[in-house]
Amino acid sequence: MKDLYHQDVVEMIERETRQYSIWSIEDPASPDFDEAYKVLHGAFGRTGEMERKEVIAGFLSSGPFRTASTGTFIKYFLLVVKDKNGVLCGVRDGTVLLNPAYAPDLCVVYLSHIYMLPHARGTVMSYWLRIAPIEIAVQHMAELHAQGKISLPAPGSPGKYFGMQINLAAEMEYFTPEERPSWERILFYGRGGFDAINPRHFPYRQPDFRDPEVIRVDGNMPVPFVLLVRRMGRERQATLPIREAQAIMRLIYDDFATHCEPAFLANSLELVLRRLEERAQRKSFVELLPLPTSSKDLHRLKKLFRYHVYTRYYPDAPETRRYLDSGIREALAKNPRYLEDAIAKIAEELDRRPHYVYGNRDKGFTWEGAAVPAGEERTEAEDDQRAEAYGSDGADVMDHGEDAEPMPSELDVRAENRAEAAFDGKVEPRSERKPEPRQERKAESARADARTPEQRAAQRVG
Repeated sequence: MKDLYHQDVVEMIERETRQYSIWSIEDPASPDFDEAYKVLHGAFGRTGEMERKEVIAGFLSSGPFRTASTGTFIKYFLLVVKDKNGVLCGVRDGTVLLNPAYAPDLCVVYLSHIYMLPHARGTVMSYWLRIAPIEIAVQHMAELHAQGKISLPAPGSPGKYFGMQINLAAEMEYFTPEERPSWERILFYGRGGFDAINPRHFPYRQPDFRDPEVIRVDGNMPVPFVLLVRRMGRERQATLPIREAQAIMRLIYDDFATHCEPAFLANSLELVLRRLEERAQRKSFVELLPLPTSSKDLHRLKKLFRYHVYTRYYPDAPETRRYLDSGIREALAKNPRYLEDAIAKIAEELDRRPHYVYGNRDKGFTWEGAAVPAGEERTEAEDDQRAEAYGSDGADVMDHGEDAEPMPSELDVRAENRAEAAFDGKVEPRSERKPEPRQERKAESARADARTPEQRAAQRVG
């Protein structure tokens, strides 16, 4: 990829997205509203993870400048992707959240749901829908500032988010091998720069979105989820300040409070805030767990294994009891290496997928085998033998990024290009090797030194 000039990359993206368009649904009377909601409810409604249709319609009807009783500014967005023929390809919804009383320079973009229809999967639009809400957030902050509702640190710098810190937040189920989407979604967000807030410090639960009358009959059933965050421009930091974690939790639950009864939210909210207060007695930060991005770092799934997380941090949750009754206990008792074997199978599947891009030529060959010396010819069988001798056919080097590292032996070893918290609670980047001077500069310098004083003087005159 680095062989491409940066403008080539831009043109590649433009060509790929040219056949699609993103539309924002601003009113429930929009002709696209019913179909968009049907898509999201069909994907998430069966498990109680989707708000009711009248709730979504109410969000849109109330306009872009809703304000919660706590002072939180709330803007709901509903985006649809269509192809050049007007056929629906995907839907994304979420909320932009700000409250200067919680954190004056923080804007949280809560990514609620995303669903790509089968005929549009494998296109660039799933990634486009993940970052499109950032533009909505920037525009919303500018409008709030113009109305005097907030004061932006740098109102003349939209390219730097007006001096604000933007956090993308998403929630999803914990990993369990028998549910394929659980690891596919984690990989998707891991490749997008997201980390998981350690559930030991942040036992997050999504509220029960069913009708309140149904909840009163069947009981309140919040779902244990992992909360993922991408801190824009701060992705290399390995910790999250507790004050920022508290603000994220309060902002998201202020959004929930607009359509869920407070009594059904209180326990889940207080559980997390209480855990953060306990943590604050000893530390000023919570840990961010890096997510896997390829077959080479799937060991990161272990800290998000549903069985371990549920039994340790959600022991009394109704969902925990249902999960334990599903047969997972028996599977673990029968095979002590159940988790390791499952992760190995996932890695094998990922490695079988075709790769088209080499991340780093220094990590291995970009062709099969090695170059043939001048005057020497080899048969195809000899090429195969030579490839085996090198121990690689080039396929698995394509998963490595520019800074890829070998898989660590311990589960909690962090990548060296991230940051850690110093003892005083401040986040400081780890030391990094200084880049060597570019070879072209060295060569130019050597040529310059080789010239005579007369030649250098002639060049200056010229």
